[in-house]
Amino acid sequence: MSNTQADGKGKVFLATTALEEFWDTTKPIVFLGEWCFLYGRRSFWEPLNGRLLQSPFDSSEAGRAAYHYVNGIYEQILPLLGDVLNTIHGTHHGQRYWRIVLGPWLLFYLPVCYDRYSHLKRALREYPDCTTTCLSENSFVVPSDTLDFYYLTYEDSFNLQIYTKILAAIGKTFPCKGAQIARSPAYGKPIGNSWRRRVPVHLAKICAVVGAKAFQSIFLRASLFPKYLELQLLARTAGKVFPIWGQLPKSALLEVDRDIRKNLQDIRIGDGEFEQCLAAMLFLDMPKCFIEGYKSVGSEAEKQYPRKSRAIFSANSWYFDETFKQWAAASAEQGVLLIGTTHGGNYGGIAIMPSENHETAIVDRYYSWGWERTDCAAEVIPFPATKLVGRKKIGASNLKRGILWVITEFPRYLIQFPTLPKHSTEYTLWQPRFAKTLLRKITRAVRLRPHRDGDQEMVQRITECIPGLTIETWDVPFQESLANCRLYVCDHLSTTFAEALAANKPTILFWNPQANELRPEAQPYYDLLRKSGILFDTPESAGVAVNQIYDDVETWWNDSELQDAIEKFCDRFARNSPDAIELWVAEFKRIVTAATPQKRANRFTA
Repeated sequence: MSNTQADGKGKVFLATTALEEFWDTTKPIVFLGEWCFLYGRRSFWEPLNGRLLQSPFDSSEAGRAAYHYVNGIYEQILPLLGDVLNTIHGTHHGQRYWRIVLGPWLLFYLPVCYDRYSHLKRALREYPDCTTTCLSENSFVVPSDTLDFYYLTYEDSFNLQIYTKILAAIGKTFPCKGAQIARSPAYGKPIGNSWRRRVPVHLAKICAVVGAKAFQSIFLRASLFPKYLELQLLARTAGKVFPIWGQLPKSALLEVDRDIRKNLQDIRIGDGEFEQCLAAMLFLDMPKCFIEGYKSVGSEAEKQYPRKSRAIFSANSWYFDETFKQWAAASAEQGVLLIGTTHGGNYGGIAIMPSENHETAIVDRYYSWGWERTDCAAEVIPFPATKLVGRKKIGASNLKRGILWVITEFPRYLIQFPTLPKHSTEYTLWQPRFAKTLLRKITRAVRLRPHRDGDQEMVQRITECIPGLTIETWDVPFQESLANCRLYVCDHLSTTFAEALAANKPTILFWNPQANELRPEAQPYYDLLRKSGILFDTPESAGVAVNQIYDDVETWWNDSELQDAIEKFCDRFARNSPDAIELWVAEFKRIVTAATPQKRANRFTA
């Protein structure tokens, strides 16, 4: 998009949001980023002929540099914030504790702020006399916890709140208006009292009580083992492994204490303008679970979880389960072993993986799906994937019908570096390119499975290319859908493709290698998939492959060289074994009988 009036340095309007009520269309308009454009509203914004500003992060190199810069700030201010929170709450927790409890939110918050700050600074350099419309302060919200913040980063009004705060922090004042900031419909709902909810929670409490007496137990929380296998582990270890199930109650969070938060704004984070912005914003934005509700979350953790344990094992409770994080962090300070495991097919492969870096920084032991790593605090152990234990091979069959095409969701707004908004734009353009390559007889066999049921914009783009396309909802379990198709197609580097390969399901993959930079030790394994005709670097080449193999997937998939490539790849990134449950039982027994772990000063800062 371009506008000759907007190309000058005169009075232009800067649109920072997709909320059209915050645009002034009587002036030449400049759009801060691609997130301003809603696909379903293009009939409104295209005729405006506004200019789209170039992103300050328009290359992979810029994304990597931003990641390292923000990560440096994270490491610098984490101990500072820990000291402040210790003072507020009268505690004496070490840096590892606050890395577990506060770290996930901070790892989202810092990149979000730096991205928004950098875009605004570029816009103000190009258009120093521009005007814009900000969000009224009386519309501001404070997130309840990390999960609430994560949901809000997808929301236009909340991002407008962040832009407004940054502009104020750098001394810019603009007209404001109010708006309702929408919270996720799935967030904040009461758990309810149905027996389906009560039984798992009561079981968790029983396990906690029993486990408190037998304090040498290992407690599993969101382990990704199927529940029936967790029960097997419970039985076969004679109660030394306890699963904790159910959605545990959230503690009631207090109202925002603005006096405490305003007093914290005087804390010095750094001399740079961005660091000064953080100092002005951070304690006003920090979720309530870390300030007003911290003690109530801790009290809930004490009620819901055992006070003593041998080890705590989880795949993905390290991010959004605030009671679990407080329990795990406090337990670690008492010498309890923290154990993590991979929960995504892209772990071990992506060059910069913030979630993998965080998880391997906080746990003592980390079970990968086959890959190795030594440059982290955790001891990384290749092992059968908990998510895959007990799953059987599916294999190729020409008797089955249909193509299962699984797509993902890229948020319009940046959440973490090095993933950039341009990668989201590229991805949305690749999907129609793939669809248009498919033969008509092939498109009739496709069923599309979106990342979530409400992801209508992605679906709309694709159905415009394939009218009458079958849309599959999450009411159909993924494993069931995978078993009942002839061919699986995945256009992103995530988890389901690893599950499909581990099941030996005929699979076609395609994604942009520039947006999915691999670490050197992973590259040969992905090259094996390319050489075998499974992984493609363009949507057109993937579409041509689907057209060619769909009628006879058996001959193609059962080729010995192709099967050898799959076996080597899965051994590294989707490891499973017929005796996986026996291996896990033996491993858990070994952990229970091992000597009590000592705090490793060389790995974790006190």
